[in-house]
Amino acid sequence: MAPLTPPAGPLDWEQVERQLGAAVPQDYRELLDAGGGGLWLDYLRLFVPVPGPGLKHVDLERSGLEWEQLQDLFEDEVVEPPDDLDPGVRLLPWASTGSGVTLYWEVSPEAAAGSYPIRVSDRNGDLWERCDQLSTDLLLAAVQGELESELLDESWMDREALFTPYAVE
Repeated sequence: MAPLTPPAGPLDWEQVERQLGAAVPQDYRELLDAGGGGLWLDYLRLFVPVPGPGLKHVDLERSGLEWEQLQDLFEDEVVEPPDDLDPGVRLLPWASTGSGVTLYWEVSPEAAAGSYPIRVSDRNGDLWERCDQLSTDLLLAAVQGELESELLDESWMDREALFTPYAVE
């Protein structure tokens, strides 16, 4: 377990937001600016800007590409979108687990900049949950053992390994 250590230099949030085509929620920005990019509870992998070699799977700037791939799967009927997903809404991944669960921000044109509901999908995209809370509130609920989710399995969370930052090479 390691404490949060701020990155050596400031994160380029303008670049990230240009790549995503959406604002990154302020709470999430503040967490990563404080050094919270890494593995939480040995389970939740937070996506970060410029993750470094070997960590392409947690590159926040690639989330827009992930949405395009997911949209193709929806259109090809390989995966079903959430039943209540409105047209024009984008799902941008911001965290994942080793068991294949992915957490998304639900970004709609009407949403206040950076204020997005969270969608959680299972490994196959067959099951979806919606959480109306901030990213950091969801993370805090997981840390405190108060997470209400059928897809994020508490038994996989290691409370002894609160936080492990990504290795910087």
